[in-house]
Amino acid sequence: MLDVGAEIEISAEPTAVASIMFDPNREPEWVSVVQTVEVLDPGIKPGARVRRTGSFAGQPIAWTTEVASFHFPHVLERRLIEGPFVGTVSYQVGRSASGSLVRIRYVGRLEGLGALLPEPALTDRLQSTMAANLARLKTLVEQPRA
Repeated sequence: MLDVGAEIEISAEPTAVASIMFDPNREPEWVSVVQTVEVLDPGIKPGARVRRTGSFAGQPIAWTTEVASFHFPHVLERRLIEGPFVGTVSYQVGRSASGSLVRIRYVGRLEGLGALLPEPALTDRLQSTMAANLARLKTLVEQPRA
C-alpha cells in the first residue's frame, strides 16, 4: 500500500486555487501525467466521473476517477475506479498566512502496470511528481493567463 503526499504554499486565496485545482479540464496544465480529460459526469458531486489518459514512468496509461466526497469549497476526494492505480487522491486547500496551504495525498496501490518500479522507487517517483505538479499549479495560480 502506498501513502504519498506533497504540499506547497501558494500566494492566492483558497477559492482561486481550488477553482483551478478541482477543475478536471485544467489538469493538463499542471498535472504532468495527464494528457487528455473526458468529463463523463459534469460537476463536483459524489459519483461524478472523469476519464483521463497520459503516461507514467514512460508507460501510456488511462484511468477513471469518481468524486468520493466534496466539502465545499476546499476539500475534494476522488476514488480511482479504473486504471493502473487503485485508491484515493485527496486535494486540500486551506487558508494560510501567505494565502493557501495546498496538499495532495494518494493512498492506494498499483495494478496493471506489472513491476514498473520497485515500491521505494515508485514512492519516490510519485512524491517528486506530486511536488512538481504542485509547483506548476503554484505558477499557474500566481501568474494567471493574460
